[in-house]
Amino acid sequence: MSPLEAFTFFSFWAFGHGLSKVEQAQISLSTEVKKSINIHCKIESTDFGLVAIHWYRIKLNQVLEHLVYVISTTTAARNQVDGKNKIEARKDAQTFTSTLTVNFVEKKDVGIYYCACWGSQY
Repeated sequence: MSPLEAFTFFSFWAFGHGLSKVEQAQISLSTEVKKSINIHCKIESTDFGLVAIHWYRIKLNQVLEHLVYVISTTTAARNQVDGKNKIEARKDAQTFTSTLTVNFVEKKDVGIYYCACWGSQY
């Protein structure tokens, strides 16, 4: 099965309480249909444990879509599609990263994925 070019990333900057930078180093990722893929987002913040990290996707000729957000560093946030855990987001306090996992990748998952964050008080 040929690879599915599924994901392209750009940095998405946000400023807020204790937040200096959000960075997505992965420029492009590919995977095969029905596999999973992980997208990483590095957050430079003095209050990482308090920020909400949001994940978005935009598809060609469509509007920006909010996928999921995660606040906890101990529990993943999930977005179910057709009864499956299609989207999962996690926060890792040791590496100051958030990881978005897209499971059961399909052609319709092709798009540009963004992470953004701000303090939970906003």
